[in-house]
Amino acid sequence: MIEYISRRKGEARLYFSSVEERNLFLRGMGGMEGVLGVDYKDNTRTLLIKFREGSFVHYLLENINSQKSLQKLDKEDLHFYLQPFLKHPAVKLSFSMLLLGWNVGLISFAVCSMFLLPYLKNKL
Repeated sequence: MIEYISRRKGEARLYFSSVEERNLFLRGMGGMEGVLGVDYKDNTRTLLIKFREGSFVHYLLENINSQKSLQKLDKEDLHFYLQPFLKHPAVKLSFSMLLLGWNVGLISFAVCSMFLLPYLKNKL
């Protein structure tokens, strides 16, 4: 995956998920029109590309999708993070059923709070 670290006029710094991916990108860019220079270190996953404005490389680098998918908290995540703060079993049950629904909340409460956690506390 390619991500932007920074982009300025005439240069862009890219981050790759692996060194092999960076090397593959370098081989593919070899001989491309508009590349003024490429700077990198051997063991890093970043690449600094200097290019001429208006060239094909400029177009290519401008159109690399660098948006990370924003992850939002789901109901299950919220349940997971807030459940340890609740102490009373009735509050835990109602919170689970409110957030996760009737069936899943009841099963989650029964399995986790009634059987799994006491078993783990006894064994550890």
